[in-house]
Amino acid sequence: MLSVSELNEQAKSLLETTFDYVEVKGEISRLTKHSSGHWYFTLKDEKAAISAVMYRMNNAKLKFDMTDAMKVVIYGKASLYTPSGSYQLVATTLRPDGEGELELAFRQLKERLEREGLFEISHKKPIPRLPKRIALVTSSTSAALQDMLKVVSTRWKLSKILIFDAFTQGENAPSSLIRALKKADLSGADVIVLARGGGSREDLWCFNDEGLARAIYDAATPVVSAIGHEIDYVISDFVADRRALTPSAAMLDILPDSEAFLQYIDKLEDELRGVIGLKLANKKSRLEILASKFSTNAIKARIKLKFSEIKNKQTVLNSLISSKILKLGSDLKSLEKAYEMREIFFESTKDLIEVRMDGKNVTLEALKAGDEVWLISQSTHKTAKIL
Repeated sequence: MLSVSELNEQAKSLLETTFDYVEVKGEISRLTKHSSGHWYFTLKDEKAAISAVMYRMNNAKLKFDMTDAMKVVIYGKASLYTPSGSYQLVATTLRPDGEGELELAFRQLKERLEREGLFEISHKKPIPRLPKRIALVTSSTSAALQDMLKVVSTRWKLSKILIFDAFTQGENAPSSLIRALKKADLSGADVIVLARGGGSREDLWCFNDEGLARAIYDAATPVVSAIGHEIDYVISDFVADRRALTPSAAMLDILPDSEAFLQYIDKLEDELRGVIGLKLANKKSRLEILASKFSTNAIKARIKLKFSEIKNKQTVLNSLISSKILKLGSDLKSLEKAYEMREIFFESTKDLIEVRMDGKNVTLEALKAGDEVWLISQSTHKTAKIL
């Protein structure tokens, strides 16, 4: 004779050994997300239903939000809950039926953030026309960074470039990007470029992180999202103040063309000279009319004197304009020269290492065994212990 618990245990064992792991398709209903983190729900179709459970360690791996009425495919094992004798399905993994997991997660997050207003045009901050400081949030070893720096070197050398290193792929990438973005936001930059080169949907998934999207929205500095290629769209593209097709395109977009800028200055000079010439011509015409109305030598002499004064002022004004233009050109050349000297200094000192201990610079002679120090170069820092 069997007890109830013994019968249930034998039924559970028979069920689990007979079916092993199975894939079952159905619709979610009566979903309950318990405070323990476990999910309890019913999986049903047109003719039948089965109780199901998905434990916290498994449902935490899902990238999308499961809801009632969602059609899914569950991979798990058939089992029996012995205290009540209830037949149930224990889900190990779960995916949407007919729509990819990543596509569903992307759509759900995009719709939720859009409802909250994170994509509103009214919240977009303008990008400055002549940014003095540009913060690049990307991997310091990436090809995307080199592409952006190449554009800077050939297009506009007067902007200071600040690099904030971050992971741009993998499970640690979102938190790394958020930290780097917040540092860039406090750096005094005029614009931040969040950049990564192309890759698969999985490679770019860190830029679909909700925390990163909210950090971009909260940033006081304008943010340009330059992720992947033209066909790639991620959540950061929608929440950023501007989207660029590629990292290189981002730099072409926010940096002025030095040659075009000089042509613009020439155009302004021509327009200024034209306006001044027109004003002077109008004044000259009026004086000629007045001169025709009066025939006395005294008046003619005064008019002649005024013509002379106008001519002198025109000469002085032209001289001042030319001087300003020359000085602007000289200042631009000086700035370019200073930038080149800085680049030479940066290149010649990139391999030098600074030794610090307790926040102060120390010499090698002052160190002794057991001391812990910081080794600091231009691009990174590490800790070390003296043996």
